Amino acid sequence: MIHRFRTHALASLMAMCAAATSGHAQAGSTKGVFLGLQYAGASVSVKSAAEDLEFGNGFGLHAGIGLSDRWSVLVNFDRSVLTGADSDAEVKLSQYDALLRWHLFPGPASPLRIFATAGATGRAVTGRTEFEGIAPTGGAGVHLFLTPQIALNGTALWTFGNLTRASELSNATRESFRSTGTRVQAGVSLYLFSR
Repeated sequence: MIHRFRTHALASLMAMCAAATSGHAQAGSTKGVFLGLQYAGASVSVKSAAEDLEFGNGFGLHAGIGLSDRWSVLVNFDRSVLTGADSDAEVKLSQYDALLRWHLFPGPASPLRIFATAGATGRAVTGRTEFEGIAPTGGAGVHLFLTPQIALNGTALWTFGNLTRASELSNATRESFRSTGTRVQAGVSLYLFSR
């Protein structure tokens, strides 16, 4: 599972670096409104007798606003289909993010930007068992402008915190489990008002 996740993340990063060296990329501004879509792969490790969810694929959408060439805020939605470690039953993992993105280097004159990101994620797992919870998220990624309006991006995210499982009996206590969620995203962003 971890090997497959690393392979996806490495492939995304290599594709972006190859595009950056091809000479077709152009510098663009991260200021202004942007939106996009992405491939999303995810896995969740759940502690204390709950079932781990193996790596699965899905899709995502994002939208945000660049406050400057260094700072952006964005909201993100991902849905992935995963399988339990002990069974072949599929479960759906939906994740809703509110994130702050900090473009670290090399700077506005370069088409390639490295960024750090952090915020909060609401998660819902539906299937044989249902979990939900809100937890902190952090990660890093690369952003490559192909034109001043279109950028490829790749992000790795980690979410740490409790997932709560509701008991099948409506008035029974809900159980909480520590969990670590791992995600990789590879997608495209459209900057609507860039010049």
